[in-house]
Amino acid sequence: MKGYLAVPNPFPFRAGYAAILLVLCSLLAFQGIAQADSAGSPFPEPGSYQLYRIQKVPDAYVLEHSSWWPRSLSTYASGKVTLLSFFYATCRDPTGCPVIWSSFETIHAEILDDPKLHGKVRLVMISLDPSLDTPERLELFSFARRSTHEDAPWHFLTTWSESYLAPILKELGQAAGRELDAYGEPTQFITHQVKFFLIDESSWVREIYTSGFFSPEVALNDIKTLLLEEKKTGKPD
Repeated sequence: MKGYLAVPNPFPFRAGYAAILLVLCSLLAFQGIAQADSAGSPFPEPGSYQLYRIQKVPDAYVLEHSSWWPRSLSTYASGKVTLLSFFYATCRDPTGCPVIWSSFETIHAEILDDPKLHGKVRLVMISLDPSLDTPERLELFSFARRSTHEDAPWHFLTTWSESYLAPILKELGQAAGRELDAYGEPTQFITHQVKFFLIDESSWVREIYTSGFFSPEVALNDIKTLLLEEKKTGKPD
């Protein structure tokens, strides 16, 4: 070109070398991405982080099955790692109880598929509507899961009345309340925040999830972290 002096390239191999180097770098980068993807979940390795104690499970009494004999809530929140949530059987809010059910079903299946978790994890659901969700009615849910009870126990609990339920909700910070009709009378619909409580073997709440910050994968990761902690140090005090 006019104004430029044409000088032969003294290193004609460099252009080809640069192209080859670029291709190799691309292949190595792709391999790294593929290995990271095949390595598994994007979550931190179980046991590589710590879950701090938040609060003790409240001292309260609950009911299960067809017996009206009360049992301490700590019975269902000690000795195993426990995932606990609140529900009521007639709930139809698609962002409420169905989310809880779906999450518990997924976690229950994962526990059954992993022999290392057998007998070490418990699922607990407490009714927000004791007037309708009597022990006899809730036993239908337990009966359907009786064959898996040894490996992956799943308990459905209730109380005598809402007055017995209220202290549990208050202690755990679980918001819930009946909707009122046009005349100010309570209806059968209960508005409640979707929450999950992860509890260690010594009845300490170690994590609280809300619907916007919860997934079965996260909960399972945290469950395994607690089990590893207890395996290394023994049960927390």
